[in-house]
Amino acid sequence: MRAGIALIVIVTAVATTGYMTSETRRNQIVWDHWDEVKRDMLYRSGQLRPEQLEEAIRRYNLKTVVNFQVPGPGVEAERALCKRLNVGFLNLPMPGDGFGKEPQFREVLAAVDDPARRPVLVHCARGTCRTGAAVAMYRYERDGWTIEDVAAEMNRQTYRQAWLPGYVYAMVKDRPNGELFEPQVVRDDAMTPASQEPPR
Repeated sequence: MRAGIALIVIVTAVATTGYMTSETRRNQIVWDHWDEVKRDMLYRSGQLRPEQLEEAIRRYNLKTVVNFQVPGPGVEAERALCKRLNVGFLNLPMPGDGFGKEPQFREVLAAVDDPARRPVLVHCARGTCRTGAAVAMYRYERDGWTIEDVAAEMNRQTYRQAWLPGYVYAMVKDRPNGELFEPQVVRDDAMTPASQEPPR
């Protein structure tokens, strides 16, 4: 009898949880990892539902959507939606960990640099790794951010692995204030105490 009651309780809990999860997904109001990188130029997010993406395109007057996910039915549906709304669409598939190729990140920069193609929305599935890596490249080359700045922003966007800021930084060609990244140590021997003078 107790086993029967326990089974009923478990089945009811699972059914309720499943219902609440699907209800939460259907009624999701917050856009997944949505953020403004630079107003009227670059925005970022996780995967938006079609109606959310359409609303984002209208609200922010988006001209280009960049999707980093592997091609499939979802990507093709998004391409069709963008075509219907006369919005440019780029699919730059890369691994989910964000370790994309430099030419892919440079495609994003080219889109953002072109006034006719912006504002640009970049997104992947969650908006953390792939999207974060693309935004990191923008922050380094266009905003002159440091690795620490980029890591802090990625951390705010729930990226926790810590190696992407350095990986992307290795691709950076335009490093503002380059002399700051290669400090030189100058030793003034005149300041060395006599007791610490090197042996002759």
